[in-house]
Amino acid sequence: MRAPKTAGLTFMEVIVYTALLTVISVYAITVILGMVTAFAKAKTLHRLTLDGETALERISREVRLASAVDDASSVLGTNSSRLSLDTVKSEADSTPANKDFVVSGGRIALQEDAGPIQYLISPGASTTAFLVTKITTPRAQAVKIVLTLQAGSGQNLISRSFYNTIILRQSYP
Repeated sequence: MRAPKTAGLTFMEVIVYTALLTVISVYAITVILGMVTAFAKAKTLHRLTLDGETALERISREVRLASAVDDASSVLGTNSSRLSLDTVKSEADSTPANKDFVVSGGRIALQEDAGPIQYLISPGASTTAFLVTKITTPRAQAVKIVLTLQAGSGQNLISRSFYNTIILRQSYP
């Protein structure tokens, strides 16, 4: 007579299958965590880039409209510069105005005629450097701006610098 067949798995098969399942699970978790980390860094970098480009574009537009840099109110050549412009309200409104770009509360901000401060970057970003240098030639004035922003935390901490040199169009003789 034949021996009856036993149903189920042997102890050794259970151990092998458990080990394989554990290795595959650890690999899948590692891949998923890597993807989540990469996504978080990409999202932070995107936000930081958008903030930097938007702030620099706003500063550039205001500098182009300006007739002069107010040397008495400006603090130039330092890591936390203050740029004060003698300008107009807007392209459509030629009312004289004074516009200040400063680092306030760790963020780059615009203040028009001692009015309320308007932040140019999101609350999740901070300004680590705002360096403004005035360039004067016999024919015109310009400013060179270096803006360094930082966002994120821990391993996702990202810092990026933005550069621009802008001629004050109203300063032409």
